[in-house]
Amino acid sequence: MRILLHLPSEPPLDKGFVPWLGHAVEFGKDAASFLSKMKQKHGDIFTIQVAGKFVTILLDPHSYDSVLWESSCKLDFNKYARLLMDRMFDVKLPDYDPKEEKAMLRLALQNKNLPSLTRAMFLNLQTVLLSDPSQLSRQWKEDGLFHLSYSMMLRAGYLTLYGNEKENYTDPSCQDKDRAHSAEVYNEFYKLDQLLMRAARSTLTTAEKEEAASVKGRLWKLLSVKRLNSNTNKSSWLESYMQHLAELGVDEDMQSRAMLLQLWATQGNAGPAVFWLLLFLLKDPAAMAAVQGELEKVIRNKGPTTKQMQSISQEMLDRTPVFDSVLNETLRLTAAPFISREVLADMQLKMADGREFSLRKEYRLCLFPYLSPQMDSEIYEDPEKFKYDRFLNADNTEKRDFYKGGKRLKYYNMPWGAGINTCIGKFHAVNSIKQFVFQLLTNFDLELKDPEARLPGFDKGRYGFGMLQPENDIMVRYKWKG
Repeated sequence: MRILLHLPSEPPLDKGFVPWLGHAVEFGKDAASFLSKMKQKHGDIFTIQVAGKFVTILLDPHSYDSVLWESSCKLDFNKYARLLMDRMFDVKLPDYDPKEEKAMLRLALQNKNLPSLTRAMFLNLQTVLLSDPSQLSRQWKEDGLFHLSYSMMLRAGYLTLYGNEKENYTDPSCQDKDRAHSAEVYNEFYKLDQLLMRAARSTLTTAEKEEAASVKGRLWKLLSVKRLNSNTNKSSWLESYMQHLAELGVDEDMQSRAMLLQLWATQGNAGPAVFWLLLFLLKDPAAMAAVQGELEKVIRNKGPTTKQMQSISQEMLDRTPVFDSVLNETLRLTAAPFISREVLADMQLKMADGREFSLRKEYRLCLFPYLSPQMDSEIYEDPEKFKYDRFLNADNTEKRDFYKGGKRLKYYNMPWGAGINTCIGKFHAVNSIKQFVFQLLTNFDLELKDPEARLPGFDKGRYGFGMLQPENDIMVRYKWKG
């Protein structure tokens, strides 16, 4: 790309000291720390060079609307989405339009379809968690909390969207098959998940590329059209997506690849979110007591335990303001996606304070809500600390009034994205997270193996791609209450 002289009307430009490469190494290694330093140096808007690409970073939440609602003729998501789909999952779809696809799939994940997804998730969680004889021991059992959270959430979530072996959720032989198959899917997916961030950045070694290709091949077989067609209890989401791919003229091989992409998109964040939420509760007795007290109150009038229940109603799931605050606080601390757009034509970007900046065609524009608003000390007192009631008012209603520069913020916490980037599966994901935590805390005693264990650091290579994962797992002990 031909680089012109930097203009005074453009955001500050920082090319770094290495020609072409620029800041690629620092940006890929720890984006949060690097961009924090850049913000201190340049302010809340600046442009950096990253491996030949010029990326403008905007960190003023008051100005995010100017990006989120700009016309797709000027700021486009498609090009970057296509690039990542190919790099990470070898997916190439003809006439791919993310906006159209989202609109179609949104209907399958919300409104009238949400109750059936919620009930299916409840029953599939019972299959992987409460109907497995190996879990139902009154003796203490040890596991890594991340492994426990990620595996249970992904396996139950996979069965909920992609279907079961047989129609009867409670048939023991069918549950055995669902447990075995979902465990195989999770084990292969987890191997791939360790390589995906480097695949996205094109930094895999030759050996890692070979391993990724091998694992993807096995997952494509597990998620083949033939295999999925034989499942029962398939979600309306899966039926809609399979029909969508068929209408695009996508062959069966590419459909299997797209199914793996969607497994990551739909299941890659809930398990890590549950891990952090449970870990914060285990490290904060007051928070754990508040959540358990609320849970006991919610189910007290229902009589049976969650093991005996056939579902948890939406009304019950909606009566949990303390848990909602805990979840919002967990996501504030650990959700770190980029919101990216390609600049299609030279344009002006208007900031909330009246400043205007020129953006160049072919640059990339990127918001990083993790830095601001989520970890902004002007908005949140002690932003690095977990405070379970941070999003609660004194009357137990949700707190939504947060300020920066004396002005009330529209965007004060953005784990689900915003605008056309808002996660279409948010309501299903929240219900799923609640159901797992409720079933786990109701039916099991859970504690840290080492109560003094420190919170693990983040895997810093995951900044920009959704939920952060820990550098290392934390061991827990659990036993069935019986």
